[in-house]
Amino acid sequence: MTDHHPFANAATADEAMLRKHVRGKSDDWPPQHLRGEDMKIFLTGATGYIGSVIAEKLLHAGHEIVGLARSDESAATLTDRGITPHRGDVNLPDTLTIAARAADGTIHTAFDTSSGDFATANAVEAKAVDALIAGLQGSGKPLVLTSGTGVLGNTGDVVYDEDTPIAPADNPAVKALQMRLDVEQAVLTAPELRGVVLRPPNVYGRGDGEMVFWMLRAAAQRLGAVPYAVGTELNRWSFVHVDDLADLFVLAVEKAPGGELFHAGAQSGIRTGDIATAISHGMGLGGKTTAMSLPELEEALGMPAMAHYWAGNSQSSGDKARRVLGWSPQHLDLVAEVSSTPV
Repeated sequence: MTDHHPFANAATADEAMLRKHVRGKSDDWPPQHLRGEDMKIFLTGATGYIGSVIAEKLLHAGHEIVGLARSDESAATLTDRGITPHRGDVNLPDTLTIAARAADGTIHTAFDTSSGDFATANAVEAKAVDALIAGLQGSGKPLVLTSGTGVLGNTGDVVYDEDTPIAPADNPAVKALQMRLDVEQAVLTAPELRGVVLRPPNVYGRGDGEMVFWMLRAAAQRLGAVPYAVGTELNRWSFVHVDDLADLFVLAVEKAPGGELFHAGAQSGIRTGDIATAISHGMGLGGKTTAMSLPELEEALGMPAMAHYWAGNSQSSGDKARRVLGWSPQHLDLVAEVSSTPV
């Protein structure tokens, strides 16, 4: 290895990991980005909350994006944002294979929950991921899969890293989410491509947030206060700002080694009660919260699985992503930001 190689002097195990070749493709190191080449990225979920910010960051980094478009409206939105639309659907696997094969790398963020059933959504995702792998296999190109820390179940007081054992869940909703572990393994072990899995925790930012925030805000609009389960105000959570998460996706597609899993928690130890109070302030409710029994919370949120999730703990560490990929999240005070951001 010559002295000018970007990782010629790497000394730690993590740096050595970043040096390793893509499985079965000895000529694929350094990654395309480190060879000074821009990439054409196929991005699913490109108009979604997370995907749209990833697209923005990829364009800023100089990459070209082909975005999955399920409708004329989505195609028009993508075109307006400087993204080439590819007509297709996660329920039409062949359309995914074609786009993945034509791209230099793929980021999969689409997860269709329109059925309202996690088991159904996971079955659709498994077929979609198989189709993406089929398009990339033998190419050495990157495939970055979006999973989530919902697969961990209730983490209690432990801040989970990528090596913390995951216990099989009894809760039906978590059990359904843990079906994603098989999809993760399919990506991580796929031969002759650079399979990478990111597990974001709950996501917030830009005046929005993922499902737990949506449902809490919808309930609070009806109740005049943000609900949580009795006795859970001291439970602990990890979160990541959508901009920081998008930065991590760019790093992952550009240079993450194949076969690696990364948690994306930027901030941990945030108390349930503090989160609820912050959401309340951001909604103009004066910090009002309300403690409910679990059955009451199920009714208030309209989704029992989400009520059980909000009644637990969910903590995960993003230290590996910081060490291996140089990720440097900038938004590290959820309570202050959510409290002061009107919605």
